[in-house]
Amino acid sequence: MAVSVRFNDSELGLLKEYASLYNLSISDVIRKATMEMIEDSMDVAILEAAMDHISKDKTKMYTFEEAGKELGFL
Repeated sequence: MAVSVRFNDSELGLLKEYASLYNLSISDVIRKATMEMIEDSMDVAILEAAMDHISKDKTKMYTFEEAGKELGFL
């Protein structure tokens, strides 16, 4: 499926420079950036849901050092 995206001249220039720097097509740069933005948003939503769940059920949280000592790693 084809999608049209409009950029002003300075945005397009920056996009072309970035694509050239990493030897990518403009489509690849837009696709990669879009997918990373969506994945980042999903990660934030998952983290927020987990933190909400943890705060509601009073789950005990441990630092890396505390867990290491408890498990005998440190």
